[in-house]
Amino acid sequence: MTNTNWLKQQIEQILEAPLLITEMELGAWNEMTKTSGQPDSAVVREDGKLLGLWKSGTSTVELLEVETAALSERELRLIELLLSYARDGREPKSSGHSRREDEARSVEMGDWLQNQIDRGDLDCPVPDNMGLKSRLQGTMLPFLLSAESSSGGGIQFAKLNKLLRSYFGGEIVLLPLKEDWLILVDEGILQDFREESEPGQEAERDLLDALCQGLYELITNEWVGGGLQLAAGDPFTGDRYMAAVAVSLRETLQLGRVFYVTEHIYFPWKLRLERLIYSIPDNQRSKFVEEIGRHSELLKDEETRATLQTFFKMDCNVSETAKRLYIHRNTLLYRIDKFKQETGLDVRSFQDAVLVKLGLLLYKLTKRA
Repeated sequence: MTNTNWLKQQIEQILEAPLLITEMELGAWNEMTKTSGQPDSAVVREDGKLLGLWKSGTSTVELLEVETAALSERELRLIELLLSYARDGREPKSSGHSRREDEARSVEMGDWLQNQIDRGDLDCPVPDNMGLKSRLQGTMLPFLLSAESSSGGGIQFAKLNKLLRSYFGGEIVLLPLKEDWLILVDEGILQDFREESEPGQEAERDLLDALCQGLYELITNEWVGGGLQLAAGDPFTGDRYMAAVAVSLRETLQLGRVFYVTEHIYFPWKLRLERLIYSIPDNQRSKFVEEIGRHSELLKDEETRATLQTFFKMDCNVSETAKRLYIHRNTLLYRIDKFKQETGLDVRSFQDAVLVKLGLLLYKLTKRA
């Protein structure tokens, strides 16, 4: 039995379903891989199918065809990896083989990490036999990239890994999870960025904000279509905390999607009040909304809601809020005075601002429900 037939049987046994072998003109296959953005790839996703290069002739190619609908993203990535290994075996390329090994180690650790998260075991060191463990020494800066819609389903490990290494200027650890990509960057890589900024926690977080903005733009330029979100957390030391960090970043993404749907980059320290509101039981939320019932009605007005949200985002600074809204300062003051007249709440005072801010957050939660 040839290696390719053996591999086909192994995949069929795993999927518990037969695999189809289809034929395509060589020119059409080359055009398809070029359109996918990976002209040298052995695997392409197209119209709900995964097509893997099986045999190549002078004018035609044979493709292994897999329906993607019934398979998870992890299963599809593993199949892609197996097919790529099969191709490497027929067309040896030392550098490509090394890249495949990197991906295999990342998939292995990603599966282990996902299993720890699913089990709720968030305080467990990475096993010593995992190849990437040695790259998790020291202090790491974590990012979580997520695709809320199907637009991110076409993200390929090799392409994303290359993009990240180029952006950060060094080696990174990229782990594919069930729905996300965990990105770990050695904090030492950021030293060049730090030299250009002032010391202190505020400066560090401003630096991280700028890094995320650049990273998000870079990724969305490669995978156009929207639906991508990015979360970043504080640096951590010790691979035993990796699962807890991943869970924290997932919670940050969830809160961001609930409260700030138009934004795409989230940080846990900017969502502390939102986390508190989200933890309040439904009956207590409803009771609070009833108590401010006439005020919450005003929040249904889009202009009022946008004005208040921007006012709070700009730390209740009237001049900066007017600039951000592209309106005259007097126009903003008129809106604030009108809201005060109708509700009795002046958002320029601390106590009233807190009440209105809570009302805004609860409105978003109840509207979502």
